[in-house]
Amino acid sequence: MKAVPIFGKPALMVKVAGERAIVISDLHLGIEHELAERGISLPNQMPRLKARLITLLKEKRATRLIILGDVKHNVPVTSWHEWRELPDLFEDLVRMVKIDIVKGNHDGGLEGMVPREVTIHDPRGLVLGKRKKVGFMHGHTWPAPELIKTELIIAGHNHPAIEFRDELGGRSIEPIWLRAKLNPRKLPKKLLPPAGKRLPDLIVVPAFSELVGGAAVNRGLPKDLIGPIFRSGAVKLDEAEAYLLDGTFLGKIGALR
Repeated sequence: MKAVPIFGKPALMVKVAGERAIVISDLHLGIEHELAERGISLPNQMPRLKARLITLLKEKRATRLIILGDVKHNVPVTSWHEWRELPDLFEDLVRMVKIDIVKGNHDGGLEGMVPREVTIHDPRGLVLGKRKKVGFMHGHTWPAPELIKTELIIAGHNHPAIEFRDELGGRSIEPIWLRAKLNPRKLPKKLLPPAGKRLPDLIVVPAFSELVGGAAVNRGLPKDLIGPIFRSGAVKLDEAEAYLLDGTFLGKIGALR
């Protein structure tokens, strides 16, 4: 099993079970509908996102696409925009690669919007691999016990980012990769690993959508990070490492605040 961030992209290449899998999270397709209701008019972003994704799959010669949830955006009601465009997107993608989706908290009703060739998994996660296993989850629930037995857990949901500030008060927010250790003292008993078994590392994937905001990990921790695994303190945030999409190591979160 090998997991490597793709340079300059909010995507991960995972080589596992004989496959070259691209891992992405948080597409939030249809977010334009919500923005329009707030008075923000944007052109349809689907063609651009589709082109980015297809180019990535071709460049990396991927055989599998794993999406870590929040494929769609609007809840609890699905917009006409999503009903119209999601099926066409996935009809094209399934001609290229095998597709797995781990459901996110925005993905209600997704089963009726994608081709039957797309495999949809429980939000608590998916495990791939034999000797060295990797787990995939969205992040709005606790992981399934099987994920705790893996070498690595890859999650989305939080849209991790870093806030840069200058002396004049200007600021910008950039997406980041977050790599962290888990704290066994904060895990539920049912998730404690077998005796002598090391806990997996955790990688949190930045959002693939360019329109969603990011949770700046150097500002307001832990309130800006959501999901039980973060809110419980089960992630050792101060010791977590932050990396820009170009691979620049920014340091540990505790030193960045």
